[in-house]
Amino acid sequence: MNGKNRAFELDALRGFALFLMMCHHTIFDFRYLLGMNLFAFQESNWFNYLIQPIFLCIFIGVSGVCCQFSRNNLKRALKLLLLALGFSAGMCVFSWYTHEGLYVFFNILHLLFVGTFLYGLFALWEDRHDKKLPVNVTDQETPKTRREVGLIILTGALLFSDRLIDVYAFDIHSYWLLPLGFLPRNYISMGDYLPILPWLGFFFMGVVIGRMAYKDKKTLFPDAPHTLLRVARPFEWLGRNSLLIYLIHQPIILAILFGLRYLGVW
Repeated sequence: MNGKNRAFELDALRGFALFLMMCHHTIFDFRYLLGMNLFAFQESNWFNYLIQPIFLCIFIGVSGVCCQFSRNNLKRALKLLLLALGFSAGMCVFSWYTHEGLYVFFNILHLLFVGTFLYGLFALWEDRHDKKLPVNVTDQETPKTRREVGLIILTGALLFSDRLIDVYAFDIHSYWLLPLGFLPRNYISMGDYLPILPWLGFFFMGVVIGRMAYKDKKTLFPDAPHTLLRVARPFEWLGRNSLLIYLIHQPIILAILFGLRYLGVW
């Protein structure tokens, strides 16, 4: 997404979702790590089943849309895998050192890796398959339509997987199925967890939207008013640097909060 036709709305949406995540992590730290009797609404159903899923869906969905703009999704997937593994290792060390149960075995970074990798494989197969198709445009439209329908069916199956599969009905003793959503008995306390089922469905929902709405890889709002662009600019910056900010924001927040506690502010 380069130049004046860059899809600023995607950066802004992802940045806004990231901003909400940062706010959530901050209030989480206040209540559960600092032990302060604040922000009890985090334990309410409306927050856990409405507010939090909204910004997660936006972040994951926009990441799926952005696959349409990537030249090499497999390369992006490898980068995400390295970041996810590094993040998990860092949280394991932190949890062991502080005796806090904040282990992260599979969260949004791991989920984005899986989605990007799978779509990268699909795009690679699609590119090779298209080269074998006849030059006639009409002959090419049918298989392309079938692919879109297939992606939509896959998206629907993933989104409703929790209705189709009762993950709590299985007596699991291993962590190998944890990425899918099957938690083992007496599992270790985790600081974050976002399984493939059903959350990968929101990623592929974004993939479908990207393939349909961003075929030209340009913004859908080329004549957006300058006021809107100015308001969106901070969120755009967050969205463009979302991976880096996601990785570093929590250590920075914790350093500030515990530093202020050390100074006697609270």
